[in-house]
Amino acid sequence: MPTPPLPEHTRVVIIGGGVIGCSVAYHLGHMGWKDVVLLERDQLTSGTTWHAAGLMTTFGSTSETSVDMRMYTRDLYGKLEAETDQATGFEPVGFIELAADKDRLEEYRRVAAFNNMCGNEVVEISPDEVKALFPLCKTDDLLAGFYLKKDGRVNPVDCTMALARGARQQGVRIIQNVPVTGVTQSGGRVTGVTTDQGDIKCELVVNCAGMWARQLGATSGVTIPNPSTEHYYLITDPLQGMRRDLPIIADP
Repeated sequence: MPTPPLPEHTRVVIIGGGVIGCSVAYHLGHMGWKDVVLLERDQLTSGTTWHAAGLMTTFGSTSETSVDMRMYTRDLYGKLEAETDQATGFEPVGFIELAADKDRLEEYRRVAAFNNMCGNEVVEISPDEVKALFPLCKTDDLLAGFYLKKDGRVNPVDCTMALARGARQQGVRIIQNVPVTGVTQSGGRVTGVTTDQGDIKCELVVNCAGMWARQLGATSGVTIPNPSTEHYYLITDPLQGMRRDLPIIADP
């Protein structure tokens, strides 16, 4: 499919078509910002989003803003399919965070108390209750688990596509296969972006370039403390007793 012609001017250019860029586009559209263009250098989710773990967990923060954003996101992924007719792969299988020493137990009790105050239900459960929910877990050295029934996982690609469709429904333009090569400015203010297919004048630029955000910011003299970090994952043979509906479990 040929790339559509770029507009000469728009109010906002979002750079990057991963889950963050598409989320920004979706939310700007719902706020009434119709004059928005998202530019993706390749295809949506082709950067780092496609191999994300897809965990939709809300536990761990003692920032009210962060807890509220996590709960909002969990609720959004639960209803986005009905809005866009695009599945997100959201499965509320639950989440358990484990505490195996007294210091961790004290920390998580503080986190749980704060989350419950914010309206995010966290239940402290015994090792036996952890075992009942996740039979494969070794629990003889645990002190407790902290269980969030509404948490779960999403499919990163499906979720991003749902956000993109929701953005388009609000009038946002998403253009793929257009690498942004720089941001133009005058007097300390953004004036546009340059691409390998022409320039777009704009008033605002949102850098959602993921692992490339730091390099993109550097072209404008902006330091973004966003280094790439190596992660790993394991692909196993089938494990007896491992079911898809088991809760996510985290052992720090």
